[in-house]
Amino acid sequence: MQINKGSVELVGVVKRYGDKLAVSEINLAIAGGSYCCLLGPSGCGKSTTLRMIAGHEAVSEGDILLNNRNVTDLPPRRRGTAMMFQNYALFPHLSSLDNVAFSLKIAGISKADRHARALEMLQLVNMETYADAFPDNLSGGQQQRVALARALINQPEVILLDEPLSALDPFLRVRMRTELKRIQQQLGITFIHVTHSQEEAFALADSVVVMNNGCIEQIDNPQGIFRTPRTAFVAGFIGGHNIIEGRLTGAGLQISQARTLALQTVPAPHSGGDQTQVSLRCDHIRVSPRPFDNAQALPLQVESVEYQGSYVHVRTRSDDGLQLSIHQPDADYLQAPLYPGDPAYVGWHPEDLNPLQPPAAHA
Repeated sequence: MQINKGSVELVGVVKRYGDKLAVSEINLAIAGGSYCCLLGPSGCGKSTTLRMIAGHEAVSEGDILLNNRNVTDLPPRRRGTAMMFQNYALFPHLSSLDNVAFSLKIAGISKADRHARALEMLQLVNMETYADAFPDNLSGGQQQRVALARALINQPEVILLDEPLSALDPFLRVRMRTELKRIQQQLGITFIHVTHSQEEAFALADSVVVMNNGCIEQIDNPQGIFRTPRTAFVAGFIGGHNIIEGRLTGAGLQISQARTLALQTVPAPHSGGDQTQVSLRCDHIRVSPRPFDNAQALPLQVESVEYQGSYVHVRTRSDDGLQLSIHQPDADYLQAPLYPGDPAYVGWHPEDLNPLQPPAAHA
């Protein structure tokens, strides 16, 4: 079997802290040379998983493989990985050049050679003009670039990044994620990046691993995660989706005695009788103050209207339990405005209703 350089595999990986199960039997394969994001809320196990890959946390059960080599019991320095910490952890008394060169100094590399290599790394992250600057004289984004150069200097096969953009302001965050992707593609090495931001994960990742309560809920590329979320948790966490629950009948999804939504695809059967859930993207719903072809027969009522620039966020609900958030293009809204208290006729294509599976077995 061909193994791409920098491939990572977790096989049945479990992490316990005493009686607390933090990560529950993770099975995950990350292709060499890819950008993978571990995405989820605080406490979902994503940072613990990253630290186990790095060797900074011991594995309670299971194995971690790098290039098909079992590294589960190896110390961090022998794994072929490098960790970039959330707080950057730069030495305040060292210049940028010496911070980047520090590990080579420990390895006994001559000053001239280690400084030459460190300067190459600073050039890679566009920080060569700050080679003599100390961390206190650098901005957060500049410190991050130096920390990344330091992580890269030993030519690791895998770079591990723990919330690397969380301390930056929104404008700089967008700039830095562009830089991270450029460097990853230029070097062709594996990046594994922990984040709680779906926007960040979607912008960067070749594959997104959505985690919740120590389990993996879904693994897919960004388009697959957004277009076809697997569970209600994924649909709710990434945003932009409505989650609709009802009773599965031959005619479709029955919300109430008066309202049944047509389904083009039938949700997979699962425990819990005929109750099921589907997701419906907010931007796939047409809304109007008047009935239109293929609209649902019963209108909802507008609860609130919020202008969001390129779209207007219309929240609606009905007496029979259906609640929908709708992202209406601003041009469409201006042609037929809606106001709180107005009736709202809605419609969509039956294939836009995405069947959801039961949640993962959580820790």
